[in-house]
Parts: sequence; C-alpha cells; structure tokens
Amino acid sequence: MKILLINNHTEHLEALFASLKDHEIEMQNYRPGIEINDSGKDLVILSGGGGEGLEITDKVTRGKLWYQDEIDFVRNAETPILGICMGFEVIVKAFGGKVHYRPELTYGFKTTQLTDIGQKSLKEKVISQVEAHYWYVPEVPEKELEVLAVSESGIEIVRHKRKKIFGTQFHPEEGGTLGLPQLLGKSL
Repeated sequence: MKILLINNHTEHLEALFASLKDHEIEMQNYRPGIEINDSGKDLVILSGGGGEGLEITDKVTRGKLWYQDEIDFVRNAETPILGICMGFEVIVKAFGGKVHYRPELTYGFKTTQLTDIGQKSLKEKVISQVEAHYWYVPEVPEKELEVLAVSESGIEIVRHKRKKIFGTQFHPEEGGTLGLPQLLGKSL
C-alpha cells in the first residue's frame, strides 16, 4: 500500500515506521501552509503529535488554527484517511466536533469498550490500547461521524458515515489489541 504519513510532530514516529514496514511510506512534516500531496496514495495517515504551540486549539495567526490546513484537507479529501491521536482530533474538528483539554495526562494501556457498531465492524468487544494525551472528545456530530469505541476518557474511535475516514484517540502503532497493521486491515 502507498501511504502518505503526515507527521504532526509525533513522539511515536519510530513505532509508526516499524508498524508500517510492509508499506511504501512518504512523509510530510505538518506546518501551517503545507500543500498535502496525496496524489497516487492509497491512504493518508495523520499522526499523533502536539506539544507547545502545536495543540488542536492553538492558532498560527489571529483567528486561524495551527491545524486549519489539515482540517480543510480532511473535509475535502477523497483518499482514505486514518487519524491517530492528534489526527483523530483533527478529524473531529473537521466535521464540527469539539476537543476538550483535561489537566491530567491519560497515559498507558487503557481499556476501551466498543459500541455495537464498533463490535460489528472491528470484531472486538473490549480492547486494551496505549493512550498518551491530555485532550478528549466527549461527543461528535452524529450527522457526519459514528462512534465505534469509548473509554473512561472519552470517545476512542470514530468513523465517517460516508467517506473512508477513521480515527483513534489511542496509539495503535504502540501495540495493544488493535495494533496498527491489524487496524489497517479492519478499518478502511
């Protein structure tokens, strides 16, 4: 598979490349103003990331979000997209959802319950996945997105109802019940 990896300044880059070793990867480092080139790609992965000046609510200029160009790309993309952590948050924002800050870090292996739709789609009831984030999503716009999994820290998996867009708040590249190779086979 030919994959475009948009690196949102993730600390999990080595694990991402290891998880995707059987695929042809091209990487672009995200920055405001980037022209995302998904031509000829089978999939675009939006990595986790963030940090000072790079969080989902940060602005690059007055009134323009740091991730606005990525948000616009998601809204208009025809190529399938998988968003991980920050990429998940970008997907949620692209379709009108809100992402909230929690002052305590959610970190480590956490248990996640799949919804009825998630169980049918992913063939799992409960999963254990690596989390590493301060941000959470309590709800999504149901017109565009469906929830496939939830945990005590919020929504964990969403899928667009009409487009091939899928997002996880957790880090499948770090292993767990649904590692990145397994997730690619089940999600898009």
